[in-house]
Amino acid sequence: MDAPKCIEYAFPGAPKTVAPYPILLTAHAKYEYFEKQQGFAFSSILKNPMMLMMIFSVGLMFVMPMMMDNLDPEDKERMQKQMEMQSDPQKMLSELMGGLTGAPAQAPVKKASGKSRKSRRD
Repeated sequence: MDAPKCIEYAFPGAPKTVAPYPILLTAHAKYEYFEKQQGFAFSSILKNPMMLMMIFSVGLMFVMPMMMDNLDPEDKERMQKQMEMQSDPQKMLSELMGGLTGAPAQAPVKKASGKSRKSRRD
């Protein structure tokens, strides 16, 4: 069997020449299958959204007491009153409803002792 006839045609319009047999092909570049692993960077930890929220929260924990010291006594008293209202939800809702309807705040009702109550069976 004769060797195949190979004609080299480098680009359109180039002269046709006989190519040597066997044809040798060479790669132009080495193919990279994997990306190189990045090194450790402390800034990448700080750019994490979870870390940003944590740093912000810790910062507020240190700044808020300093801000509270600079408040007027009247403002401090008002904030303490609001905090008391938040600790008792029923009291907070009653004041909210009273504020919406324009009704005055009710005085606390005293509970009757158990001895003066009449039983239903009598």
